[in-house]
Amino acid sequence: MKAVEFAPPARDEFDAAVDWYESRAEGVGRRFVESVAETLEHIAEAPLECPVWQEDTRFRKAVVHRFPYVVFYRDLPETIEVVAIAHGARKPGYWVGRK
Repeated sequence: MKAVEFAPPARDEFDAAVDWYESRAEGVGRRFVESVAETLEHIAEAPLECPVWQEDTRFRKAVVHRFPYVVFYRDLPETIEVVAIAHGARKPGYWVGRK
């Protein structure tokens, strides 16, 4: 199983989402963290199982259960790089120019 690493902007997005959810109701941020962790575990176990993002086939995507977020990642030779933790309402592909 490959290690999953966050690109710094993806980590910032994740942290901001956790803070936002937790500010709305105690414990919701923790549930968001747990849902993202489940998604990342699935990605680490079977990175090629998630669909290729059709707009840019260098990336794959995995939907976070119970929350309107999608994890976009690249399956690299040594690691899995998470490039975005994207809210479903954001403009698709806003993060592509990061790397």
